[in-house]
Amino acid sequence: MVEVVFVGTGDAFGSGGRRNSAILLRERGRTLLLDCGPTTLLGLKALGIDPCEIDAIAISHFHGDHAAGVPFLLIDYLYQNRRTTPLEVHGPVGIRERVETMTRMFGYDTETERGYELSYSEFRPGGQEAAGFTITPLEAHHHPATCPHMLRVEGDDRAILVSGDTGWTEDLPEQVGDVNLFISECTMMEESFEYHLSYERLCRERARFACGRILLTHLGHDVIENLDRLSFEMASDGLRIKV
Repeated sequence: MVEVVFVGTGDAFGSGGRRNSAILLRERGRTLLLDCGPTTLLGLKALGIDPCEIDAIAISHFHGDHAAGVPFLLIDYLYQNRRTTPLEVHGPVGIRERVETMTRMFGYDTETERGYELSYSEFRPGGQEAAGFTITPLEAHHHPATCPHMLRVEGDDRAILVSGDTGWTEDLPEQVGDVNLFISECTMMEESFEYHLSYERLCRERARFACGRILLTHLGHDVIENLDRLSFEMASDGLRIKV
């Protein structure tokens, strides 16, 4: 079984007071963080989760609400929660340069002070191991400059697909396949922007998905305002489930 902890389930604007995107996966003593928005460190501490528990981070794309929290973790590992165990950071092509640039821009240049091994790995089409999980990057329909990906993550006997940020494409149900859990973004109620999914579209296409369970996250303000009339399961900050 994989434990899924939703650290942050909001959109880029923190709609409804929700934290930015971050999802923690745990299985057999290993922990993988999927996306790391700027509120991630705050969320981990609010939920009583030791940031040093994270063995690997995987960034779906380079928008700030999914990636800008990494420097805050790195500085925490130096001064508040001294890290001594290795950390892997996975992401699109250029992940190392992006993280190091953010870290320098924020004044958190840690190259000479780090007391642990920090390694980077760019996504490969055939998949790769991250903290004992297997991550397979899939094409996402989002702003091309952000190098967008959906992430299929496999544990011992469970598969989870996280949409990251993506708009609708006709092959999305096929990409999701028969995973045990599809964690899908749902930024809007009605379809009005090609680079994000809407509740309207997901309802219309629901029968095309063969996955075991669908849970919606990355919720925009109009979705949050209508939670009581939605027919999908909705994630919330701090939600913990077993898959």
